[in-house]
Amino acid sequence: MSFNTIGEMIEHRIAASAGDVAIRFKQGDVWQDQTWRQLGDRMERIAVGLMTALADTPLAPRSAISILGNTSPDWIACDFACMIAGLRSVPVYATLLDKEVGYLHSDTEAVIAICEDGVQLEKVRSMRQGFTFFDKDYGPDAVKLRHIVLIDPTGVAPADDWESLADLEARGADQLKAMRPTRQEWLAAVERAHICTYTYTSGTTGPPKGVLQTHGNMLATQESVEQTALFAPEVARTGLFLFLPLAHSFGRLIEHASPYFNSPIIIATIPTLGPDLVDTKPGFFPAAPRVYEKMKAKIEGKVAGASAFRQGMFRWAIGVGKATIPHRSKGRPIPGLLGLKLKLADRLVLSKLRAALGFDNAKVLLSGSAPLGVDVHEFFMAMQLDLLEGYGLTETCPALTCNLPGKIKVGTVGVAVPGVQLQIASDNEILAKGPNVTAGYLNRPNATAEVFDDEGWFYTGDLGSMDSEGFVTITGRKKELMKTSGGKYIAPNKIEGRLKAHTLVQEAVTVADTRNYATALIAIDPEELEVWAGQQGVANDLHSAPVLAEIQRHLDAVNTTLAKYETIKYFRIIPALTVESGLLTASLKVKRKPTYTRYADLIEEMYQPKK
Repeated sequence: MSFNTIGEMIEHRIAASAGDVAIRFKQGDVWQDQTWRQLGDRMERIAVGLMTALADTPLAPRSAISILGNTSPDWIACDFACMIAGLRSVPVYATLLDKEVGYLHSDTEAVIAICEDGVQLEKVRSMRQGFTFFDKDYGPDAVKLRHIVLIDPTGVAPADDWESLADLEARGADQLKAMRPTRQEWLAAVERAHICTYTYTSGTTGPPKGVLQTHGNMLATQESVEQTALFAPEVARTGLFLFLPLAHSFGRLIEHASPYFNSPIIIATIPTLGPDLVDTKPGFFPAAPRVYEKMKAKIEGKVAGASAFRQGMFRWAIGVGKATIPHRSKGRPIPGLLGLKLKLADRLVLSKLRAALGFDNAKVLLSGSAPLGVDVHEFFMAMQLDLLEGYGLTETCPALTCNLPGKIKVGTVGVAVPGVQLQIASDNEILAKGPNVTAGYLNRPNATAEVFDDEGWFYTGDLGSMDSEGFVTITGRKKELMKTSGGKYIAPNKIEGRLKAHTLVQEAVTVADTRNYATALIAIDPEELEVWAGQQGVANDLHSAPVLAEIQRHLDAVNTTLAKYETIKYFRIIPALTVESGLLTASLKVKRKPTYTRYADLIEEMYQPKK
């Protein structure tokens, strides 16, 4: 399929598949289906409502509209409404602080903000008074916002500075006929090279950068995915599970795949992830590695409390499943005797494990945004699930590489997706070219110049290697390389990924730069600690002797896989890192410098003569 814009793609889907399900979502305790026709009617009402929202000066074509909130049917309807009106959308994480929200609005000059609820409304109200971000003061005039729309006004006192989404839709319905030609003109005027959306990087070391994502970039990703058959009809038919934030490129990939491949989006939430999966049984499930780690831990935790016979059956079945990985990874049939064992293992154990997770119909599981542990990858493959690890960045919208069904190498992030060219620089940095790669950053010409060379190669900032078959392995982040006082370079991501393979470890933060040896801060996952403590019959205390001993055992095992200069000599236990504490970004990446500052005393302890 070939489209000029995301809006054109959406309108095509509405016309071609009006009666098919577009969104499946839970209302109370009941799952509801919304068809493309129903979504399309609502989108047009919202689009016209946005176009007529400003009383003084009419909204200009291709204006920027921000959306603050969690993933929901309303979020998607508002975003798609922007697309069919030729407007630019600015997705904003619901977890951002007032000053971060203010910076995004100042940078994009968004004129209308769509807020999920009163919490997001208060952030917008606060930023309009001025704010300070990374030591720079922004006055009230730095924000060009002229109108606020509130999706859920429950508990919010009526005021002149906002209108409800319901009222906006009602106005859109009243003016629909009169405004339709104008809306269609606005959409027709948009070109493939025009900006579709601004998606912001995490901003772990400075102000986040607004990535310019064009309609062409976004469509190129879908066109590339189409050639991989990741969203083949048997995958798309049972739905694309979506709990990821739509301010993240991973989430937007799924959002746009729905109209492109005519697959319903199944809206879920993190607190109800498990039950939602079991209820809906999707064909496609995308998540960060931590989700798969928790699923694995949940299964293993239940097995640990089972009888010796059941534990033995579990180990045998997983062993049989793992024996099939070399064959399935290359798309080869399972040989005779192993095939017979697999049928028995599947009937007795593996099919029940898949059903317990809601993966009865799952054809593709996708892992991205962080390294996937080999043990986790093999565990899901053993269950006869195609867990595919991919790699990309916000700047690549987001896909660069992916393992594919029948073409898998565990421990790698796969091969370049169709249309993408990759090159490994002399210092092992991964370089990329392709129609999905951004043209640069909003209002940041110097930052843009830093990541592109004269031949148009994009410098990803990631270090890696590529084997003779084109499979890419990520070894670290270039800017995060740590140089010890002995002159050795350490890639913390590799070490931290291995440390996080233990279910108790929520995050691991390596310390080594300018030091004579490496140490680590180990953040403990409170939920996993509660389960583990119950199983072990010990206190639920992250500083208890049993916890320290368990982490030490794990650390010793990890150290055997590392070069001597990389080994972690000492560690300290810290509470789980959170967005609210300021130590994780909205996309759940560790903010190293703030974490080092917060725990400076513990770090210094590990470098004193008496540890």
